[in-house]
Amino acid sequence: KNKINKLFFFEIEDKFFEKRLTNFLQKNNLDFSVIQSPMFLSTRQDYKKFSQDKNVLLMKNYYQLQRKKLKFLMEDGKPFGGKWSFDEENRKKLPKKIDVPALPKPDNSKYEGELKKEILKHFNHHPGNVDNRWMPVTRKAAREWLSSFFEERLSNFGFYEDAVSSEHNFMFHSTLSPMLNIGLITPLEVLQSLEKYFEKVPLNSYEGFLRQIIGWREFIRGIYQEKSDVQETSNFFSHTRKLNSNWYSGKTKLKPLDDAINFTLKFGYSHHINRLMIIANIMNLSGIHPKEIYNWFMEMYVDSSDWVMVPNVYGMATFADGGIMSTKPYICGSNYILKMSDYKKGDWCDTLDGLYWRFVDNNKVFLGKNPRLSLMVNALNKIESERKKNIFKQAELFIENNTDSQG
Repeated sequence: KNKINKLFFFEIEDKFFEKRLTNFLQKNNLDFSVIQSPMFLSTRQDYKKFSQDKNVLLMKNYYQLQRKKLKFLMEDGKPFGGKWSFDEENRKKLPKKIDVPALPKPDNSKYEGELKKEILKHFNHHPGNVDNRWMPVTRKAAREWLSSFFEERLSNFGFYEDAVSSEHNFMFHSTLSPMLNIGLITPLEVLQSLEKYFEKVPLNSYEGFLRQIIGWREFIRGIYQEKSDVQETSNFFSHTRKLNSNWYSGKTKLKPLDDAINFTLKFGYSHHINRLMIIANIMNLSGIHPKEIYNWFMEMYVDSSDWVMVPNVYGMATFADGGIMSTKPYICGSNYILKMSDYKKGDWCDTLDGLYWRFVDNNKVFLGKNPRLSLMVNALNKIESERKKNIFKQAELFIENNTDSQG
């Protein structure tokens, strides 16, 4: 055996994995040194300093600090273009005749055949399909993928980043998260390439993508390091129900939800609105326990990690943490999906609206205390009793058919 004097390794973001390794090293009296991870632009200490003495941690505040520190889109100490975010310009639905570019063809790997055999042998019961690999697996291909995004999709990214399509899963999204989250490409490389496109693409697309890289991703990492121990044991709305098999097969009979699940089953990926405002939203409205939701997202997505999913599920998606990183629950009925998608009105609208208003009814004491959220309670009180009875019945039927009770 070779004698190891000291082990050097990059920061490991998932706390359970980091603890497992350091416990092993300490148990065996092995000296080690932890190196700052190139997978992020900021240090853990940077975020700790930002979060001190703050009860609510908002991404927009952190994003502004990042812009100033990294000197991106700044002009004489002020945001270029006169504002920090152009998000209000990024809410268009996908036009019917728009040309959505195809993703680059994945690279070949000499190890792929053997890996498929191993996956089928050891993980055959896992979601997904080994014959549908769409993403790059080498550094060279990942960099080519990045260039392809900048050349073919970045221009339209901003306008349609919140759009939902029953036909297209990727649309104009970069789909870089699987590569970034395993270190196949680094955020610094992304920024260095992005700079070249400043004058080539609309400002709202440029800023919108920049915000994802230097804002959201870094913010989520910081929240995880500082608050995950609290988040992953929280259940603000006291939800107790469990997911049944329909959530793993896309057979809930709620059309936009099943489409979003089937995209996920096929690709192991879907964009943030499908995740947040369709899948997680409907899980939350159905009273699913946050841990169940966390498990589903960890199991189903190729870009999942504990550091990604704890803040996104317990914070953004469900408000289970009571508002550590958001000022309100992100919930919606059918109107939002109709506005942002190509879906037409149908029976699914009554089901989703029933789930939405049922949630408001169950939480009207909490919602009524907030001037902004109390508008939901006021709107609930104005719904005709017959309609309320009908949509609540549809909601209860959906919950009965697609969830299991605790125990």
